[in-house]
Amino acid sequence: MMPYQPQVAGSYIILLYLGPSVVYYMETSFAKLIGRVGNRFVVYANVETHLLGDDHPLMELGREGRNLKGLVLAKPMVIVEGKHFWLKFILERPYDGFFKPLCIPPLGGSRWWVYKMYVVQELIDTYNKEHEIYVLEDTRIRVYDGEEITPQWPMSYCKAALGVRFGLIRREEVSCCRENPRLWPSPVGKPMSIPGSGSLEGEFSVVRRRFGYLKVGGWLAWHRVLGVLDGGRWVVVGDDGLYEAVFTPTVKNPLEEFGEVGYVKVVKPYEGDVDDVASPCGAPRLVACVEDTREALTSAGHICETEEGIPHVFLGEPRAVGLGRQVIDWPLADPCTAKINPRDLTIVG
Repeated sequence: MMPYQPQVAGSYIILLYLGPSVVYYMETSFAKLIGRVGNRFVVYANVETHLLGDDHPLMELGREGRNLKGLVLAKPMVIVEGKHFWLKFILERPYDGFFKPLCIPPLGGSRWWVYKMYVVQELIDTYNKEHEIYVLEDTRIRVYDGEEITPQWPMSYCKAALGVRFGLIRREEVSCCRENPRLWPSPVGKPMSIPGSGSLEGEFSVVRRRFGYLKVGGWLAWHRVLGVLDGGRWVVVGDDGLYEAVFTPTVKNPLEEFGEVGYVKVVKPYEGDVDDVASPCGAPRLVACVEDTREALTSAGHICETEEGIPHVFLGEPRAVGLGRQVIDWPLADPCTAKINPRDLTIVG
């Protein structure tokens, strides 16, 4: 088992991207799924110009050397070949509008995690070496086998993880990967509803902390609040399913004071599709270096230092960036306004 590393080096390791293919994978061409708009999805694309014709709409993307980079609107497409099928995307055109962040589940109670897939290549033969998920917990990094977390059919990350957790789906026993090409979790499929049965009820205080993540009751909101609905209600993860909750402030401006700034009241089980829940931008890899995380991050090799702002790291990478309080104050604040580079809105490190 390889130890967790902020950066993996070595000429014999090729890092591949988790998720549906949107362009043929090459060393300098890829795309990452980061959000959705209606029945379309938004990807961050980095494509070599020679893969496109002169009249291709993507030629309007920003050029950086030989590559075109930027946000692209994409349409899902299923390719069927005999008993196998693959989910791919048609890249349609550049996109610079609003998009809803993907629903990102907590794993093992934590929504600080990163997926890594390593492939070893020997001569002309390629085979999978590891599928691992590294989860940042209170004072350590816990390593999970990726195949124990995700089912083997196309499904969103929230449907895959929460469906298994609450018993709605069963992970297929499919050997990976040469005989049966692995079907990564995807953003398409039937709606999935996971309403709680009533065990979570009442009101919970919301506490804004000067040097830590927002708390809801005794939990960190980043982990326990799955996300926000279009109308502003919060969706909370309970022990038996999902619940809708409404935030009520008890101070004039909750984002200008510390301590208890309001409360959330559980109003009913959430019966909608889990993918209608917008998780925070940056989840699950983006982690603020604050009192909740600093010990675990530094012990894993991350450097929690920036010239200005609150240091934040992306799990699986050595760099740190300085941001404001949008991440630690979520869901009172919106991390999408923190000027996070779209290329970093991915679960793969």
